[in-house]
Amino acid sequence: MRRRAGFLLLALTAMAACAGCAAMPDQRRDTFGIDFRLPEPSDETSAIVFFVDGLNRQVFQELLAAGRLPTIQKYFIDRGLYADRCVVNVPAVTLANETSFVTGLFAGRHGVTGLTWFDRTRLFFRNYEEVNQKNTLDGDYTAPTIFERLGGETTFSLFFQAHRGATKFVENRLSAGPPYFFGWYQFVDRIALWRFDLVAQAAKVQGRFPRLVIAYLLAPDLEAYRSGVSSAAYRQAIEHADAHIGRILRDLQTAGRLDKTVLVLASDHGMMDTSRHWSVRKFLRDDLDLAVADHELADDVPFKIRLAYYRRTACVLAGSGERYRAIYLRKPRPGAEAGFENWPVRPSADDLRAYPTRQGRRIDLIQHLREAEAVDLLAYRAGPDRVHLVTKKGIVELVRDPGGHAVAYRVLEGDDPLGYAKTVPASVLDGKPHDSEDWLEASASTRYPDLVPQIVAYFDAPRSGDIIAFAQPSWDFAGRLKAGHGGVQPEEMVTVLLMAGPGVPHEHRLRPVRDVDVVPTLLGLLGRPVPADLDGRNLLEPAAAGSPRP
Repeated sequence: MRRRAGFLLLALTAMAACAGCAAMPDQRRDTFGIDFRLPEPSDETSAIVFFVDGLNRQVFQELLAAGRLPTIQKYFIDRGLYADRCVVNVPAVTLANETSFVTGLFAGRHGVTGLTWFDRTRLFFRNYEEVNQKNTLDGDYTAPTIFERLGGETTFSLFFQAHRGATKFVENRLSAGPPYFFGWYQFVDRIALWRFDLVAQAAKVQGRFPRLVIAYLLAPDLEAYRSGVSSAAYRQAIEHADAHIGRILRDLQTAGRLDKTVLVLASDHGMMDTSRHWSVRKFLRDDLDLAVADHELADDVPFKIRLAYYRRTACVLAGSGERYRAIYLRKPRPGAEAGFENWPVRPSADDLRAYPTRQGRRIDLIQHLREAEAVDLLAYRAGPDRVHLVTKKGIVELVRDPGGHAVAYRVLEGDDPLGYAKTVPASVLDGKPHDSEDWLEASASTRYPDLVPQIVAYFDAPRSGDIIAFAQPSWDFAGRLKAGHGGVQPEEMVTVLLMAGPGVPHEHRLRPVRDVDVVPTLLGLLGRPVPADLDGRNLLEPAAAGSPRP
């Protein structure tokens, strides 16, 4: 009790201190009062990204139409590009999409497959929400970030976790920790934006503005969890982001930097309300009698201990966003012989259809999960470059060209399992391979936007699960929260993307884009070469109108 009281006193003291710091810019509510002026004026183009977590597209559009997002209207839509259908990455969870955002790659190609995942080769469990693991993200992927591609330039990451290569990472651990602990999420965002004072200081010292700043705002996501997407509190969190981003932009305008700065407003995923909850862990362990791991042993636990523990299990669960679960399974030994192969050996598709329980029975895991009311869609690797998608209406097989990215779509069971037939052109559903751009364009308005190329890419990751489960609308796989994400519904997978500034056209783009398009687009605007091996593309090049993605 005394320890808890001591922590509370420390937290309140820290909050009082950081509140005093934040009080200064509040004296002028329309700005933060940050002086972005340079000793000598510069025409060099720079970029600022405002990355707003959990931005629901429909709610955003409603607020915009009602005039409740005046900053975004004035500084983005009236000046630049408004893409009202921006598709994020599978799974639609924060750190996987942060990493996709800065690398320009789908999650399966940079390897961070969620907020949590299991490494079946090295036998450890990663959970970025744990204090001892939260800063391991940048060591868990190898793809270059935009910060690294801007090597030699000054860059800033303000509270944005995927920041490898940034000149300065500002985590705000001491100032933001206490208000985060008490659920004062909008205050956390104000602190993150106030750290633009460090950007201004660096600009004055160097005589040039940093080439790239990414600032992360978390309040809409966490307010949706707490209150629901349908709540007034969620809408107010988005309005709060609009208002305080406006303070930064007015300070930039006063300094004459606005017309020299490319502005981006993006999000990692949408959100949807959830009212029904179902535990995948309980179902696998208690109903299906699988040997499910109950402990999550990170790589700071000695390997000998991890090896001994995971040898006693046959199933590990990982998931994030509440509406996505990855199921990792050991390969059963053939015939009647009991036991399993070592963890690095993956089970085959046939193994998943005849998987041993703790009592030795063989069960069809896919069918049992498929029949669960909470489960919308299952995905599993059916062979090299081959993925099966299973819904209650049937089974689809996706086959990718070996060595390429084009994917063919074939119905194996049922009638139109994904509901594509009414919307997707028959020419794309002809069983022949079609490129990623075709799939994005054809499926962006369906119930499963951009799923075909992305789910195939997901299974490229060594850390992908063996079965991936996505929840039905209004369901989650966790417990008590009022909203979630991570599934493959439009509310989660489709958000918005806005850009403005030098070189950005003023248009309302109706064709779908992806958030992985931001890196190549920014590299082009900042005069850097755009690598050909990205999943994203430069949206401002003529090729964006129709030629295939790489």
